[in-house]
Amino acid sequence: MIGAMNDKSAPVVEGADILLRTCGRLAAGERVAIICDSETRAVADVVASRAKLLTTDVHLVEVPPFEMHGQEPPADAAEQMRGAALCLGLTAKSMIHTAARKAASLGGTRYLSLPDYSLGLLADDSLRADFAARGVIGKRIAEAYTAGSEIKVTSPIGTDIAMRIDGRIGNSAPGYVAEPGATSSPPTIESYVSPIEASSEGEVVVDGSIPFPTLGLIREPIRLIIEAGRVVDVRGSDAKTVAELRRVFAGPGSDKAYVLAECAVGLNDRASLSGIMLTDEGTAGTMHFGFGSNATIGGVNEVPFHLDAVLRGPSMWIDGRLVVEHGEVRV
Repeated sequence: MIGAMNDKSAPVVEGADILLRTCGRLAAGERVAIICDSETRAVADVVASRAKLLTTDVHLVEVPPFEMHGQEPPADAAEQMRGAALCLGLTAKSMIHTAARKAASLGGTRYLSLPDYSLGLLADDSLRADFAARGVIGKRIAEAYTAGSEIKVTSPIGTDIAMRIDGRIGNSAPGYVAEPGATSSPPTIESYVSPIEASSEGEVVVDGSIPFPTLGLIREPIRLIIEAGRVVDVRGSDAKTVAELRRVFAGPGSDKAYVLAECAVGLNDRASLSGIMLTDEGTAGTMHFGFGSNATIGGVNEVPFHLDAVLRGPSMWIDGRLVVEHGEVRV
């Protein structure tokens, strides 16, 4: 478990420097925007103090806490995001699936999506991964997605689902942002694609985590029944978790929240499941399916909601070619 740390401890300071220098590629004199809320202000203060050693053009903006991933930030924060060379989205709930983030990226802002960060995560071993080397693997998976037409995913405890990806572009999020407009979410290292929204058919059995404050690590498998691209039923022996997941899906009041919107492979071999989005999405040996918004990552489903479900040890085929076997990448 990722525990609390003192904000002046050496591992915390080192982690902040990794975010800025290795992952953010922050150069001397560049403009940097750091967007946080009251839950993440302590982390943002550490990062801002380290950024000031590289540039005087540091803008720290605290916004009211969001209720859900994908909620749009206030106008002043969105303006700071657009005007920065590098933006660190340190709010507890992710802004990666917002129009504000998309506009910033289109304008050339390098964007690090860092929801639910803590001082403990800054110190965690997962942030010490070889991002460049693992990113090479991610690029190969992304290329396979782009060239492919159909994905099939299975898992040892019952996942069996197929989806179409004709014409969709695969993406690699290597944990660093080297080019204008690039996005990544260190320590997550992943490759992902947005399936055609109405194409997914089958069953997803979640046995890893659902990184959301009231869910987290999964104790008993949760079964998601998918028809015509949408979750039509949630089943499992843990009645409390099933009820809570149904409540979370229903929260936005839109059928679009139930859409299977993302298929992704985790690649960080120094991460482990913790119930926190940025370790869980990128843990090597796992895959995750995202539900809800994908309009900012290559799909067409727009809704202020995005929820990920992580599977352990899955296998994935693209057009019949084995790409992941029981969690091990084969490309």
